[in-house]
Amino acid sequence: MSRGTFMELVGVLRPTLERQATNMREPISVENRVAVAVWCLATGACYRVAVDKFIVGLPTVSDAVLEVCFAIERELLSKMVSLGEEVGKIMDGFSALGFHHCVGAIDGTHIPIGQPGGKPDQYGNRKNYSSILLQGTVDHTGHFVDAEVGWSDKNHDAFVFRNSAICAAMDTGLFVLGNPTLSLNGISVPPLIISDGVYLMRCWLMKPYGKFAVMPQQKYFDRCLTRVRNKVECSFRRLKGRWQCLLHQLKAREENVVTIVTACVILHNLCEAKGHGVLGSLLDPTPLTMPGDGLEYRENDRGMLEEGKEVRDAMAAFIYA
Repeated sequence: MSRGTFMELVGVLRPTLERQATNMREPISVENRVAVAVWCLATGACYRVAVDKFIVGLPTVSDAVLEVCFAIERELLSKMVSLGEEVGKIMDGFSALGFHHCVGAIDGTHIPIGQPGGKPDQYGNRKNYSSILLQGTVDHTGHFVDAEVGWSDKNHDAFVFRNSAICAAMDTGLFVLGNPTLSLNGISVPPLIISDGVYLMRCWLMKPYGKFAVMPQQKYFDRCLTRVRNKVECSFRRLKGRWQCLLHQLKAREENVVTIVTACVILHNLCEAKGHGVLGSLLDPTPLTMPGDGLEYRENDRGMLEEGKEVRDAMAAFIYA
């Protein structure tokens, strides 16, 4: 991030991080603590490297990273990671990309963590390392409008999605301000979120036809959806490119991992809003996602699946036309 963005971040966090001087010693400045935290998150380097770079003690580095991440989460989460009121602008952005009446693209990615003490198998995944799942939803610019962290990667993406806050909010029509609907040949289309094939169909969640695409409009629908859904994969790559602590085992206790990952998402949005790019050499390969088999449908899901198919067919015909 630029110096200007850094100082703006310091200004927002100062009321939370400011410490009073005592007769014993002067506190480390807010600027230095934020610098330590941002550097550690960005490089993913060992804390002992930060000790030499910033001329501070090892406990100071560890405390600074956690204090700053908690402050970022407290002060900026609701402001920086939300859909906001410009729903029409987001829908127009997705329409320009080729998919209409859409407010987001959703996917999940692995975040490696150290093996939790006493729970070696709880966070193990199919790649034989411990990790948690970050489920992210982005708008047409790659800005995260929702991020949910903390599920073990032993859980299928569909399970995480079904139990996520955004699923409940979209089911009840509360996620999008005003919940604007589109009528297509008698089918009421709510604001849409697009996904890949591992997610459970909803009337508001569109996924590709996949192997069932036989008609021209179905194949065209899949091409449009896949091209637009690439936004979320690119966002994950930029997120991990900026904050490379997410590429390696996070150096944090289990109870602090969610806050650190959330802080990285917030900082990603801040950098995106300021127009800061990511060096091409830092971009991470396409995020790993869980395979699309083993979906477990509940009766409620089956009803929503049929509604989703009707909406998808209507949208496929509309986009093709």
